[in-house]
Amino acid sequence: MTDHRLFVTWRHPDGLIHPVGLLTQRVSDESQVFEFVYLKNAEALDGFPLLPGLPDLHKTYEDEELFPVFRKRQMPRQRPDYEEYVETLGLDVETDPFEVMARNEGRKMTDRIEVFAPPRRTESGNLTALFFARGVRHRDGASDAITGLLPGDRLTLVDERSNSKNPRAILINTRNDEPVGWMPNYLLETVHELRGLTSDHNIEVTAEHVNPPEVPAYMRLICRLSAPWPENYEPLSGPEFQPIVS
Repeated sequence: MTDHRLFVTWRHPDGLIHPVGLLTQRVSDESQVFEFVYLKNAEALDGFPLLPGLPDLHKTYEDEELFPVFRKRQMPRQRPDYEEYVETLGLDVETDPFEVMARNEGRKMTDRIEVFAPPRRTESGNLTALFFARGVRHRDGASDAITGLLPGDRLTLVDERSNSKNPRAILINTRNDEPVGWMPNYLLETVHELRGLTSDHNIEVTAEHVNPPEVPAYMRLICRLSAPWPENYEPLSGPEFQPIVS
């Protein structure tokens, strides 16, 4: 049986994004089952409303069907614009819907819930993660800079210690120092940890998939984080990512 995991997050009204749950798809040759548990961080998070249909912080939820709160984040394959939509994610129509949700981060305009896939280990033993550049519409010139990118172009990371919301924020720039957005909050600690365990020049961010200006700003640029996987290192293993129920 193969497990595919997505962390579930909640965006606080102040704009910061907090991990609150873990969604797992377990797949075998004969069947699949979905599991959801809340994280310890959800217990301590002021103002967090529990997810619709998942009202018990201390319960492990299991079902052969994806829970409705997540299923509504998947575009039906029957829609005539489905192929065009998955192409904006750098995927194709045959991609498993769970992977599509991992790539689009489960965003909906009607609530504050998102999902993301944890970094994975490649066959060569390196760490890799895909993510959207955040805050594109809030950076002057970012849209134009993204338009000039090609898949594979190297990007640079710049600490933004003056950021009033998060002094550990990291800006993403082109190699010509043109801004294209920010690293998502959920990957910040991973990048900072990797910096302490390996050399900065071993941490690489590249443009993975570039969408045209008519695509919503938050989907303009998919980036890839690549780095060596340090010995005995486990990303996203801090207390805020631990399930309430083991």
